[in-house]
Amino acid sequence: MYHAARTVAASSSSRLNSPVAWNRKSRDDYYDVESGGSSGETERTPLLFSGSARCRTRRTTSKQPADPNKVHPVALLLMLALLGLLLLGVAIGVYLLVVQIKHPWPVSYPFFLVERPAWWQYPEGLHATSLDRTGVTDVVVLHTRTAPCANQTDCLRFLQQTEADSWAARKDHIPYNFLIGGDGVTYEGRGWKAQHGFEELPGRNQSLVVAMIGNFTDRQPAEVQYAELKAFLTESIRRFSLAAQYRLRGAVNESLATNDGSALFDQLQRWPHWTGFLRV
Repeated sequence: MYHAARTVAASSSSRLNSPVAWNRKSRDDYYDVESGGSSGETERTPLLFSGSARCRTRRTTSKQPADPNKVHPVALLLMLALLGLLLLGVAIGVYLLVVQIKHPWPVSYPFFLVERPAWWQYPEGLHATSLDRTGVTDVVVLHTRTAPCANQTDCLRFLQQTEADSWAARKDHIPYNFLIGGDGVTYEGRGWKAQHGFEELPGRNQSLVVAMIGNFTDRQPAEVQYAELKAFLTESIRRFSLAAQYRLRGAVNESLATNDGSALFDQLQRWPHWTGFLRV
């Protein structure tokens, strides 16, 4: 009995003197003091730590991170101003282009062009005097006074024969700038950059000569030839090879017939820009 009591007392005494027990007791007392001296409740988190955490929480909450998708108002205004200047420049450019290039009429027929290399039979290039101006002012229309051609094979053969005849007669190349066949296709002769080869026609440096393939004194050209001529005029303006305010003329040879090309010109005289005849 005595031995047991002493053991209990020793145990109690050893717990009191144990560093572990003292530290636990001191920690409990520290918490009790911080909690206001309440012996029934023990706050397991120090108020100093809790206050620091709340401060960090408030600082984190008050300073929100920047939204990467948000555009600064000043940058947005600058972008809008640059966009406005760009649109204004495009509008001015389109307006000036429309003012400068006035189509003679709305063209619904497409422009078909067969260039010189498709029918040229000779290794050397075309040797002709060049036009010394960008856009000519006159378009002279005439007919070839020959049989018409209704397909590309026949039209190409006609161009080759005309070139051969011109070289044999005058040692010169095909005289026309362009020819329009009954197939509704434009065939390049001397093109937009060279003077035509008709010495009897005035203004060689300011004219393009376009021939309708066929004889159109007594009968009209095919409708596709008229449509292609309109497309050619519009294309020439678009390429800056013809002035927008051009003059449309007809060339007649009264030594061959007093009514030379009358069926052809009966239609052309109703067109815009018609100016009159050149009689040779």
